[in-house]
Order: sequence, then C-alpha cells, then structure tokens
Amino acid sequence: MSEIEDYGVTVEEYLDGLAAGVDVLELKRLEARGIPTNLALEVMAITPKVVDGTATPEEIVRGLMILTPSLRQQIE
Repeated sequence: MSEIEDYGVTVEEYLDGLAAGVDVLELKRLEARGIPTNLALEVMAITPKVVDGTATPEEIVRGLMILTPSLRQQIE
C-alpha cells in the first residue's frame, strides 16, 4: 500500500487551486521530486493532452524531459 504524503496543503488551498484550474497536490508532488514550479505546471498542462491523444510529439518529448532529472537539466 502506498504511503500518504503530507504536502501541507489545506482544504481551502486545494479548493482555491482547483477553482483556478491547478491541482495543488499534484503541483506539490512534482515540486517534491525536484521539478521547478514553472516546469511542473507545464507538465501538468501536457498530461491531459497525452491522455486524450492530442499531444504533439514535441509536447510528449518535452514532458518526458521535464520528468527525467538528467534531461531536465538541459531545459532549465
């Protein structure tokens, strides 16, 4: 069973984020993996496109580069 991580996000912050179109918990999870906020938001925007099949090959590659620490250094 997976451990539950505490990212210090209140219910109010989470709901405010959702109202603004940002999943704050997902953002905090990506930031905890060392991904800078701007790149985390970018990969969060690419993910739904990958899921529904509308992402371009360039977006897929960029998303993979963001998620891979050794490749992320090339785009930071």
